[in-house]
Amino acid sequence: MDRYDILKEIAKEKSKGASVVDYVMGIGLCAVTLDDGRTGVSYTDRKSIPWGCSLYDELPKIGVGVEEFIKFFDSSDVLLNALGTSAINACVNDENYENGDVMEAVNLSKDDVMGMVGYFDPMVSGIKRQLKTLYIFEKERTLTTWPQKALPPEEIPNVLPQCSVILVSATTVMNKSFDDILKYAKTKRIILLGPSTPMVPKAFPEVKVFGGTKVSPAALKTIAHGGGTRNLYREKVGKKVILIN
Repeated sequence: MDRYDILKEIAKEKSKGASVVDYVMGIGLCAVTLDDGRTGVSYTDRKSIPWGCSLYDELPKIGVGVEEFIKFFDSSDVLLNALGTSAINACVNDENYENGDVMEAVNLSKDDVMGMVGYFDPMVSGIKRQLKTLYIFEKERTLTTWPQKALPPEEIPNVLPQCSVILVSATTVMNKSFDDILKYAKTKRIILLGPSTPMVPKAFPEVKVFGGTKVSPAALKTIAHGGGTRNLYREKVGKKVILIN
């Protein structure tokens, strides 16, 4: 089994026979709530959503076993994929994790060179002050000038081996590109970050620090209103959590 099969199997084992009571496909995030109250979130790749006012002839049904939603993790449809990721996270991210900042957990220094795969806007300026060099890889942001221009993903094979710390967006789990990136890593200081993060070391043993988001069922209302990760934290329906592997 590959890491994604392992992840799905762990989610099914931890589902404990739960069913889906509600879900939402928002413009920033998607979320799934189970009948025992566990709730998971994931990123919405809205730029990849097909055009049209009615995307589905038939919507996913609630009341079904969560295993039916876990199957969506393999879908090429970005919204169904996000629901699948959310369902997995509802099942697996159910521990009492430490609250905190992932950057503190990796002890950055002025000698470090970081490769950031995915553009984490709120973090860039603060991280740059702690490092020798920051490289950001994000194909949609190569024309961005502030706070920093991004490199195209094609530069990853050339630049990532130079990095002493690598921060990877959890969207790479959703689109299954995580292994394509990891093969260029020459460091063990690897961070998996974002609301889509499944906190599962058995599936991602290379990851040193997991930085995810744990939410309550009330998060679905915030997401349905167009809220993103920062809105979850401001409205106190979600919190940042970390797991050190």
